[in-house]
Amino acid sequence: MEEQNIVKIPILKVEQTGWNFYVGTINSHDLYHIAETDRIRLENLKVPKYLGFQRALVEERVRSIKDYLLTPGSTFPNSIILTLDSEYIHNWEESSDPSFSLIKVRREVGAAKIIDGQHRCAALEAADSTFEVIVTIFIDLDIFKCAKIFSKINSTQKAVNPSISYELFGYSSEPSPQKIAHDIALKLNTTEGSPFFKKLLMLGSRDGWSEGVLSQATFCKQIIRLYSRKEEEDENVLLRGGKLKEYTGYPLRPYFINNDVNTILSLIWKYFYQIAATWPDQWNDLTSTSVLVKTTGFISFMEVLKKWLSIKSVDEMASDGFFRLAFIKIKDKYIETNKRFIRENYPSGHQGVIVLRNSLLSDLNIPIS
Repeated sequence: MEEQNIVKIPILKVEQTGWNFYVGTINSHDLYHIAETDRIRLENLKVPKYLGFQRALVEERVRSIKDYLLTPGSTFPNSIILTLDSEYIHNWEESSDPSFSLIKVRREVGAAKIIDGQHRCAALEAADSTFEVIVTIFIDLDIFKCAKIFSKINSTQKAVNPSISYELFGYSSEPSPQKIAHDIALKLNTTEGSPFFKKLLMLGSRDGWSEGVLSQATFCKQIIRLYSRKEEEDENVLLRGGKLKEYTGYPLRPYFINNDVNTILSLIWKYFYQIAATWPDQWNDLTSTSVLVKTTGFISFMEVLKKWLSIKSVDEMASDGFFRLAFIKIKDKYIETNKRFIRENYPSGHQGVIVLRNSLLSDLNIPIS
């Protein structure tokens, strides 16, 4: 058989609790040419439903991975899991080390089926990228065993603590929505005189220098919502050296595009400084009964700020006295029992945020819609 009709895969044998499989590498274009016909065929990213035990492909997820692939330095260090039909094996060359061998597969669609990694494969094909892909290969698995492996992998994975993800962006030298939010969080949490001094749980856990009650992930997500609609998309554009899009609905977007972190930081600082100064007993509550500096209170006030910025300029709101005068007018209402920042009035969860946000918007004369 001619070489162009053969796909060569160097492999290492693995024996694991009764399972025999192989780990190897394959060029992404070769993978396209041997995968099952119902695997992934994309035209303008219109993704068909995946057959058999696989879930339907999520177009947005494929698009996100594709966008990542087109950035400098992208990598896929985790493996795609396949089952290979032995009828398509042209030759299996052993080496002096019995653990290593070279398997030669006929370059025909249907030689392999993807057990896990369909979105990565779809994105690789859509991006037309050439990658050396790590693959885990089983031989002649029936659909029930494939489904068992797929189910086990996708039901036992533990999500990464989102605060860790934001913390890692702090080590990057590249600009991104996440890094700006992380840098603002770090500055506010470590600077004496800041309203958030030692109030943020950096990395989402308590340690010797962070005694806070608000997670880094919650803080960063809300900051990003002031200037980015899709943080991963913005990150990839910046990595490619591209120009960020301007769009409405994200009032601090122009400052993010211009990398004006100081203006964003200053506005957040002044806003929450006046909140803390207006209701100091509830902001510095040691009994844990106040929700003002917890998730419910923080998200509510951030949503109010976003609405406020839609009718007032940043310069006006950042001026001396703007927030102080606005909050003085409503101060007493939120000291009274029926509106005090406590869980009985604003329960944890989305409903509590809605109640508090709408109450604040109404009292501050900011349009709710």
